[in-house]
This record gives sequence, structure tokens and C-alpha cells, in this order.
Amino acid sequence: MHHIVPQDTIARVLETCSFESEDTRITESTVNLVDKYLEMFVREAVLRSLENKEQEVKQEENNPLREATVLTHKDLERVLGVLLLDM
Repeated sequence: MHHIVPQDTIARVLETCSFESEDTRITESTVNLVDKYLEMFVREAVLRSLENKEQEVKQEENNPLREATVLTHKDLERVLGVLLLDM
């Protein structure tokens, strides 16, 4: 199974950034849940960015059709605020 973020990285981030007590343990099911959430978040961000980019291309006059749509970090930034509110 391919993970957007490796599960050991998720566990490490949770351990180092989320909990004050060193006695706190993270279960495998918690890491799996965060992994699924991250995958859903990234997929939704890409889909919204792509939809937004395609609408921009359609609105531009005299714009030749491109063979492929290329997303950049700016495209992701444009949808991030609303995406965070929706999630």
C-alpha cells in the first residue's frame, strides 16, 4: 500500500509535536487514521486545484488548449483556505 506520508513519519511527528508527556503512546490505529485523513486531504486539495485551474483556462480568451494541466504551489494556495474550513 502506498502512503502519501510514510507511517513512521506520521508517528514521529505526533510524538514530537503533539504530546507533552513522554509517556503518551500512539497506537497503530491512530497512525492509520491520520494516514487516511492526510490522503483524503491531499486528494481533495489536488482535485480542487485542478478544477480551479481548468476554470481559469476556460475563462482566458485566446488561450490555446494545453495538452496537460500543470499545477503549482500557487494553485494549491488558492484553494487551501476554503479546503481547511471545509475539512
